[in-house]
Amino acid sequence: MASEPTMSNEKSSSSSSEDESETDTESDSSDDSESMESLSSFDQSEEEDHLSSEDIVEETAYGQLPCEFGINEEKPSEVEATGENSHDLEKSGLTECKQILRTLSLMIWKALSKSKMVSLLKDFVESEFFLIDGDSLLIDCFLNVNFKKGQTLHFFYIVERFLHDFIQKEAKFVLVFFKDAENLYYNYPEILALRTILIYHLEYNTDVTIHTEFSNCLTPEWEIFLKECYPYFLIVSDKGITKHQTDFLNILIMHALQKKINIVQISGIESDVLRIYGYYASSLYMHKQFFEKHEIQLQHALHAYIIEYDQRSLEREIFLYGHLKLNLGEMQKEIHQTLSLFLNRWPEGADVRSVVCSISCAVTLKHYKKILHDAQDYENLNICTENHNTQDLKKPLTLKEAADLCRMHCLSVIFLQRLPLFQRAKSRIITYTWDRTLVPFLKMLKRCQFFILKHLKARNNWNVNFTGLPDLTDSSLWKNIAYYYEIEHNRGLNLELGNTLKQGYEELWNTVLTLSEDDDFGGSMPVRTTSRPFLTQKKTSPRVPGSNQGSHKLGLIPLKAEIIEDYAGDILSELPFLSSDDPAVTSLSKKKEFDELTHWHSSRPLSDDFERTKCNSDAKSKDAKGIRDMQKLHHFYHVFGKSLVGSNKSIRITGGSALPPPENSSVQKKKKHQTNAEKFIEENQKRQLAKLEKKEEERWKNLSVYIEKEMKENPNSGIKKLEDFLQTCPVKSVKFAAEMVGLDACFKLWMECCSKPETESKDMNIIINLMKRIHIIHEKHSELLKNTDRRKLAKYLKYVGFDNLAHSLYPQVQESSTEKDISKYSVCMGAARFQLTYMGHYLLREERSDPDPRVHHFIPDTWQRELLDVVDNNESAVIVAPTSSGKTYASYYCMEKILRESDEGVIVYVAPTKALVNQVVGTICSLFTKALPKGLVVCGVFTRDYRHDTLNCQILVTVPQCLEILLLSPRNQKWVKRMRYVIFDEVHCLGGEIGAEVWEHLLVMIRCPFLALSATISNPEHLTEWLVLIKRYWQHVESKMENSSSLQNVLKVSKKQQRKRIEKPSYRVRLVWYRERYNDLEKYVCSLKDNEFIIEHYHPCAALTVNHIKKYGIPLDLGFSPRESILLYDAMVHVWPEWTRMKELEPEEFSCFKNKIVITRADAKKYEEELKKEIIHWSQLDPSKVNQLFMYLKPQTFDSAEVEKRRMFPHFVEKLKEMNRLPAIFFSFNIHSVEVSASRLFTHLISKQITHNKPNSEREKKILNKKLSKARKSQKRNIAAFFNSDSGARIQRIILLAAEIKEIKKNLKKLYEISPDCTYTDRTVVDYQTLAKILRRLRGTRQCYKLHGFLKRGIGYHHGSMEIRQRQVVEMLFRLKHLKVITATSTLALGINMPCKSVVFMEDSVFLDALNFRQMSGRAGRRGEDLIGNVFFYDIPLPKIERLLKSNVPKLKGQFPLSISLVLRLMLLVAKADDKEDAKAKALSVLQYSLMSFKQPKINCMLKFYFIYSLQFLVREEYLNLECIPIGYSGLVSHLHYHEPANFVLVSLLKKRLFHKLCIPTKIKGQKSFSEEVMETLVVVLANLFGRHYLPPCVKNFKKEFSHSVVILDDLPKEFAAVVEEHNTRIQEYFGSFLLTISKLADMRKESQLPLSEIDFSGKECEDSELVSHLMPGTESRTAVSPFACLSNITDQDLFDVDVINDAMLQTIDVNVQNIPFLCLNKYDTNGRKCPLNGYVLNFYKHRSLSALTLDNWLNMGDAFTLIRDFALTVQSIRISLSELCDDEDDNVVLAFKQLSKAFNSILGKKAID
Repeated sequence: MASEPTMSNEKSSSSSSEDESETDTESDSSDDSESMESLSSFDQSEEEDHLSSEDIVEETAYGQLPCEFGINEEKPSEVEATGENSHDLEKSGLTECKQILRTLSLMIWKALSKSKMVSLLKDFVESEFFLIDGDSLLIDCFLNVNFKKGQTLHFFYIVERFLHDFIQKEAKFVLVFFKDAENLYYNYPEILALRTILIYHLEYNTDVTIHTEFSNCLTPEWEIFLKECYPYFLIVSDKGITKHQTDFLNILIMHALQKKINIVQISGIESDVLRIYGYYASSLYMHKQFFEKHEIQLQHALHAYIIEYDQRSLEREIFLYGHLKLNLGEMQKEIHQTLSLFLNRWPEGADVRSVVCSISCAVTLKHYKKILHDAQDYENLNICTENHNTQDLKKPLTLKEAADLCRMHCLSVIFLQRLPLFQRAKSRIITYTWDRTLVPFLKMLKRCQFFILKHLKARNNWNVNFTGLPDLTDSSLWKNIAYYYEIEHNRGLNLELGNTLKQGYEELWNTVLTLSEDDDFGGSMPVRTTSRPFLTQKKTSPRVPGSNQGSHKLGLIPLKAEIIEDYAGDILSELPFLSSDDPAVTSLSKKKEFDELTHWHSSRPLSDDFERTKCNSDAKSKDAKGIRDMQKLHHFYHVFGKSLVGSNKSIRITGGSALPPPENSSVQKKKKHQTNAEKFIEENQKRQLAKLEKKEEERWKNLSVYIEKEMKENPNSGIKKLEDFLQTCPVKSVKFAAEMVGLDACFKLWMECCSKPETESKDMNIIINLMKRIHIIHEKHSELLKNTDRRKLAKYLKYVGFDNLAHSLYPQVQESSTEKDISKYSVCMGAARFQLTYMGHYLLREERSDPDPRVHHFIPDTWQRELLDVVDNNESAVIVAPTSSGKTYASYYCMEKILRESDEGVIVYVAPTKALVNQVVGTICSLFTKALPKGLVVCGVFTRDYRHDTLNCQILVTVPQCLEILLLSPRNQKWVKRMRYVIFDEVHCLGGEIGAEVWEHLLVMIRCPFLALSATISNPEHLTEWLVLIKRYWQHVESKMENSSSLQNVLKVSKKQQRKRIEKPSYRVRLVWYRERYNDLEKYVCSLKDNEFIIEHYHPCAALTVNHIKKYGIPLDLGFSPRESILLYDAMVHVWPEWTRMKELEPEEFSCFKNKIVITRADAKKYEEELKKEIIHWSQLDPSKVNQLFMYLKPQTFDSAEVEKRRMFPHFVEKLKEMNRLPAIFFSFNIHSVEVSASRLFTHLISKQITHNKPNSEREKKILNKKLSKARKSQKRNIAAFFNSDSGARIQRIILLAAEIKEIKKNLKKLYEISPDCTYTDRTVVDYQTLAKILRRLRGTRQCYKLHGFLKRGIGYHHGSMEIRQRQVVEMLFRLKHLKVITATSTLALGINMPCKSVVFMEDSVFLDALNFRQMSGRAGRRGEDLIGNVFFYDIPLPKIERLLKSNVPKLKGQFPLSISLVLRLMLLVAKADDKEDAKAKALSVLQYSLMSFKQPKINCMLKFYFIYSLQFLVREEYLNLECIPIGYSGLVSHLHYHEPANFVLVSLLKKRLFHKLCIPTKIKGQKSFSEEVMETLVVVLANLFGRHYLPPCVKNFKKEFSHSVVILDDLPKEFAAVVEEHNTRIQEYFGSFLLTISKLADMRKESQLPLSEIDFSGKECEDSELVSHLMPGTESRTAVSPFACLSNITDQDLFDVDVINDAMLQTIDVNVQNIPFLCLNKYDTNGRKCPLNGYVLNFYKHRSLSALTLDNWLNMGDAFTLIRDFALTVQSIRISLSELCDDEDDNVVLAFKQLSKAFNSILGKKAID
């Protein structure tokens, strides 16, 4: 589809609809032309929304609708028009309807104007479908600027491309056509017929699911459908063809929004190779409020104003010419009779085109004859016509003229049936349109076709071939035939039709005569019997784009570079090339070879991205201040790291030390006999163990009495002390004794608890701890158990009611204590049920007990040992394991290994965010110390903002973009060869939307082994296969290089180096996939009702549906906690009491649980799997039972306004505190919401403290402060007087004053003391000195006092726009348990080590998808501290929660890996590298092995096309010479590679010296300065290049002007715009020529197939018809254009227009126009509406306010800050580049950019830029 039309509306209409005249349209009625409403302004917060009719601008629905067959709407009969309609409408209360629809329109504009352009196909689409409104699809495709009206086959090609694009990207969708929407096209019979054809085509010829059974969106049936199949979003148009249809769509949109279904505007949808983007509007509570308040009025409006009014129109008579009236009812009866006659004559069936053509012509002619016959006065017809305001109409068609028109129509249908598409694509282009007098008859014909199709659907027993539906009519071909018979035939041109076509035509016309049962219409020949003109010539303006296309000779410029032949040689061999003496080749200027260090304009060195990054002083610094700064930084990292890893885990690396070998290594296998030294060591170890055991026994003996006493007095405290002792005790026998003591104490406590009065509830924690002791004793100390111990355990089990377990453990226990009544001690449930319900988080896991010599602090699991083996063997691995599972340990083991190997090896740690970089650096600084030669350090950092010790460290921590800079830099090749390992953390970022291609480049360019870590990849096998292929490539490259003589010389090393014996890397890639999470996660849904919070447990099964289970099964990662398994079983029993497996799956009878003393986690998992299998079985056996089950499990929720939920947020936090669910992280995707929520909570605590204080506390504070001030002054005077006169009284007075001051301070401290209820901090955790030291780091940061106050109360916030020091302080205090509440964005989701007890999702967002949900919820449940993690949904719609839980994590499919700037950087690497072979191998790896093209040969071919185009562009624009060596402005372009295509446009502007013309300075005090006008113009220019952020088209409807704000960005100044247009014209010419050149590689057979239905329109061309050869001469070049697009008169010339390319080019070439460096000055949607640019940059510069951007530019605070900061960084980068390119330091342009950069730095603050 035309995703980015850049032409104006006038241009669109003139260029793409050449045969349409201004009068060749159907205007709507007076009601339909009513204006659209729109809002003028709105704020970010919902509570400030106000709707006002004063903010409305007037705009028609779609203006004058271009329609092939209309001039005016068909007028109703006089009686209806004068009386009945107006009376009925007034009676229906439509005045009120209009008002509510007007208000509704305001609401819709408000919602859609806030929409954001996002990627639509996120994670949910793999398991959830979305809706497409069929009528919106019809409107959007019909109004496509590249579609010629009346051409049905091209229309269906556009529709199918749209739907096929979604299907190719694995989207699941459903189309819906509402019955009542059909009435809205009553005045547009062409669209009415087209709509019916579209529905039938999708039903009969495709597998697309469509629904046509719903009348409208307010019916109960639609409600039920939405409830059963909740869609992710609705794709719909925001405008209809008429005002009536717009109202219908508005009601549909509002109904969807109030159902919490989000909206996507169909007109703004764009796509690239991998993704589809659209303007996405989210549902809000205000939509539900509005709908509920006005539901009855909307129903009345829908029925009275839209449906009933239009329904009556179907029954009225329609004027054709004056008093010639068409009765629709009679026409339908006639069609029914004629169709029956056709069926009787041809019972075997027929082609749908023949059926529709013959019946429509027969019925129309027959009915038209009757109409003419019934006319009373032919002579007065024109007078009557004038009286009805149709004086512009001439005399109506005669019957013979109507027959001529039908004969030509029949002939055109025969052409459609017999001619292949490629022959029809050669049709000549005529600039004629139907005469106005034909339109009423043509509309009559269209109505007849519509009724025929409706009747055909009803006759299911008749075999009709519907494959011809997409090609039912071709108005262009029909007019072409008419042009021949009307003009050329009359001039004497007489051409043969051909036997085959003539025979078919005669058969079809004879069928018409037979069906009409009338001979007055004449025979088949001659085709034209009358002379009346049917056509009118239309004035057209020639197209500008491509007008000079003929001057370009097709062919590629020949280039000489080995890499081109190696990569794309197979394609190049099939393409034509220009000769060396061709002007296009010789005209290329021969510039000097470009040196990366020296620009052609200046001898001054040009720095690269690495050198431009701010460098904090590193280890090589000689500056004293720099050294001190580095010392302070390393000290902080050490302190920061302690909060991450603790203070006792530091590893000191000594020279020559090596890691202990693994157990199965060859070193250990060789040792069979112990030496004397080893025997001595072993004996010494035994003595040490005996000594340790004795020491621990003494320690336990001293502590046991105290612990027992504590457990009696305070059970919880006593048990905690017992646990602390057990964790620190290393001796097994002592631990057993302690466990037995704890067991006895718990049993005694339980007996005392049960002896209390029955009114008091029993403390189940006691029995839980008792069972926990039994579990540990039985499983971990079974070898120490004696019979007496077993008997004791059995006795305790019997007392608590677990007789079966007691008998299983010690059978004799049944004989004892039978006389006692011990029932009161029972827990009253089975042992299995008790363990699953209460002890799920205590259930023992299968853990290894054998230590690994490579790990000291814990015993690794089997999968963790595999990771260590990977590192030991120098292999690569993809590691997928849940958060907090321990996968990161392998990274630090790998670092230790490299550090021990040598001082030369480098390991690179790649993290996705700066926050994670800082965390890893802190951990490394805390873990590792190593004595290195002077100038070398252990750890270095390189990010876009700062760097230190980058090239002189052994462990480099960086972000992907920065490592790419190092890998692509020719001068860093030697450093790259030192790399021994690369660790990619959070490698699932490979599937992100922004910057993901850089991850891909890194993975393919590195030679050394790697570790790729992630917790959220759903297809790791696919990723591993791809990486294996890459490693094979490098293995082949290195084996080839080893055989070369040049490498042999390089490999000559000294003996000293040979002794180091660096291990050779392995090329093996392993997949280590561990699925089990350590802690279970339980979910809760929070509702607000009557200012009270209702927190309901959310069972994972409640998210499932029967349809989901049938299609996709139960998601793999949808796990249950043991308690949730019991809840599910109980629910199943409740729903189906007759369930056959009820007894078998009863917990006490389940095979894995029965009589089992210790139920393990594995046993609980088996039970869970059995329940899941049973649910799947139920869904097959009785789906209704499954529906009942899921409904039973669903929590009851209550909806409330977002405003109320925000207001009550502090009370919700208090609720979590009461539930002991803190510490918690509260996630939001809006930075503004993050800070506001923290502020609201802080304010609540302050208010609470004021309330708790005494009434006169403030007064007391003032009095005491005055007293303190007075006492200090008095003390000061007395001290001064004391030195003058030494008197005893004076001394006494000073002593008394000091005591008084001390007392006052004591009283003030009490008054200022914060109550424990008014803070979330635990003062015992962090001492005052440590806290003060950490908080001191906030000094000098933005809003430091605000954050300081929050932190002292235990509240923090965390987001990407904070300064690094602020984030570090928040992270440290949270890990130190000082903070209990943190509000945060997704910055804490990516690997940051901040585990908590609970995670809360505060608000819904389009960015809250399955990936982010799993990343964020993974923070909950601290291993070793929390037994279970809690996830709370605070303000998330229930349907969204369901999707989050059951949606799979997205698959990694890769990114579009190339850009023109990247190709230039690769050429730079190849040309300038010292090691040419290495550089070429890297470049080829990037080109050949993209993840997107893995196992996709078609995409691989497309990438080669793009590579060839990129080189051709770079050569033509003089960035490369013919040898592909960089020249000219290559350096500047490569430095700004983030901003393609703006970087190329900037160079064009520099070459034209426009910046020099703009930047005219004025001298102030002898210094150059630039006026504010110059600066603002410069900002406008740069914002148009580098600050492009589009707004939805509907924004232009806002009338109210913002008096002090820039909402829409100003256009470029004329001179600048002219240069950009010139640049764009060149780009279009290059790309058009390229498409023409490569078109020969297209699959022409597939080009003649519709994309979705795959209906083939190929065939043998007709050669025996002179008329066909004349009408389809192929004079216009159409070799590179889709034959379907050719039907709308699109030719090869249109490939030079970027607006047409995507719709016009061959579908099997598939080179997306979005990947060319075209800077769209004016972006339009598919319907020609302009999408304005957001003026946020200029608004910020003029008013210096971020808050203005949130109010007026519709950006949230976080996005506003990030966008402005990025823009400022871009200006700074350009400034540095220009200053280096220019010799003159006083150059005006350099100074202007310097002034602008300084202005942004001063506004944002220098620290925000650095």
